[in-house]
Amino acid sequence: MPLKIGAYIRVSTEEQAQVVEGSLDSQKFRIKGYLDIRNNQDAGWGKIVETYIDDGYSAKDTRRPQYQKMMRDIRTGKVNLILVTDLSRLSRSIADFCDLLKDLERFKAKFLSIKEQFDSSTPAGEMMLFNMINLAQFERKQTSERVATNFHSRALRGLKNGGAHILGYDTDPTNPGKLIVNDEEAIWVQKAFEIYLEKGSTRETVAELNSLKVPRKMTARTDDRHAKGNVWTYSAIKNLLRNRAYIGEREINCENKNEDASALKPWQKYQVAKASWQPIIESVTFNSVQRLLDAAKSLHREKMSKAEHRVFILSGVIRCGECGSALIGQSAHGKYQVHRYYNHKDNGSGQPIECSVKRYNAEEVEKTILEHLAKDAQDAGYLDDIEKVLVANGQVSNSGLKKAIQRIEKTIKKTDEEIESIFKFQLQNSLTSNTSQLVAEKLEGLSIQKKRHQETLAELLDKEHELLEPKEAITGIEDRLLSFKKAMPRASAPLLKRLIRNLYDVLFLNEGRLECFYITASSNPASIQSSKMKKASGVLPEAFSSLFKNPILQSSNAEWQFNGPKVAYWSKWWT
Repeated sequence: MPLKIGAYIRVSTEEQAQVVEGSLDSQKFRIKGYLDIRNNQDAGWGKIVETYIDDGYSAKDTRRPQYQKMMRDIRTGKVNLILVTDLSRLSRSIADFCDLLKDLERFKAKFLSIKEQFDSSTPAGEMMLFNMINLAQFERKQTSERVATNFHSRALRGLKNGGAHILGYDTDPTNPGKLIVNDEEAIWVQKAFEIYLEKGSTRETVAELNSLKVPRKMTARTDDRHAKGNVWTYSAIKNLLRNRAYIGEREINCENKNEDASALKPWQKYQVAKASWQPIIESVTFNSVQRLLDAAKSLHREKMSKAEHRVFILSGVIRCGECGSALIGQSAHGKYQVHRYYNHKDNGSGQPIECSVKRYNAEEVEKTILEHLAKDAQDAGYLDDIEKVLVANGQVSNSGLKKAIQRIEKTIKKTDEEIESIFKFQLQNSLTSNTSQLVAEKLEGLSIQKKRHQETLAELLDKEHELLEPKEAITGIEDRLLSFKKAMPRASAPLLKRLIRNLYDVLFLNEGRLECFYITASSNPASIQSSKMKKASGVLPEAFSSLFKNPILQSSNAEWQFNGPKVAYWSKWWT
């Protein structure tokens, strides 16, 4: 039987991933060339069944998506040989390499490095492999230490080592490690400190800065939606007020500020050095602000330590149907009892909530959803109706999408063939410097083109993944409903919360109505997680917005609506 080969390809940074020469395509070409030679020497020696590409990942650990996928395929028997161009592509850690060898032995698989050509089945070959990995690990740690000590040396001289841009300063065009004062922005920084000293509250400071339209620091790389909208938040103002750069000081190793210094190396210890730029805020003002912030922090901790912990079983899935923002559990102390609510999550900007309903009674909402799960969801024909809706809304394979995937796959294959032919031309001919430059430019262009096609393919495959078969979707829902029914009578509040998060993707509250969307992935926890990650952006789908504007839905208590991998299966007036 020919070997079932998994070709593993890796580069360490995103920048390297975009360069053709000596990286992804080069590794792929070398692996294919080696396979052709071996199959010519020994007919039917092996066949590549899967290619795993981790572009922009380090080999210092195994937290690499394609590496993990490859190991799963080894465990299932899909792959029985890992083929790499050189050992450092696979691992640069002795501990990880030992675990890899154990897994390969356990599942009767092996690996082969084209460069080293060591046989791990013999004691001598195994020793040489460990020596090579040990050297790779040593090289990685030395490089890391050199970079760390260099950064530490620069920091001690008061220079910046990258990081976020600071309001009030601009990067010195002659020296990227230095900052120069931006006089216009410096006025706003001073104003922020003055307001906080006057108000003594971050909430009021945020409200004041937003009312004064104080600009945030904007750069080409800024992706914070609040920064783009020039909206100040609690975290943004706290970061500004805590920043020692404003008094001309440079904090070093902030992440180790609370660590035991005796357990750290010299370049890992927290220190404060004089910065290479001019201060904006006086030290007396800065220290006064720090005392106020520390006092507020201590007061908050004391308050939280004395507070009674209450579980809100719908947290994490419940959202406002008008704005799409998350609703979080909050408690209010009345004269005779504690009241529980699902309230709009404060975005930290101090801006008022404009939705028609600001908060919902938690007892009523939770009672409604639990009653539905205990009664209505168990009715005969309930799941059959969901299946009909799935079929009616096209939750089946899409021929047009499949054709688009096939077209883009052919385009990628054609690009690969063109890259391979250029590599062969390079190997077979002695090129002048001008010709080499033209070849390099051609390879670079093909690499960029291929990357765009791969991104398009990934998007199409994601869409195809959402097209579940109705039976598969219903089975997943049914399994989780049964689990909920069995556990519900004796379940604690934390357990109910976990069960609901496994059952629902989102619950939308809209003017007294609760719209529930099931997770229609399989009952596999990994699939559930994958389904949730697809909506991580937090953007409210257009279909959800139109759902609440539908007059038929608003006049009925049992309507259906399909969107992506979820089903709005139930709608009920609960007030």
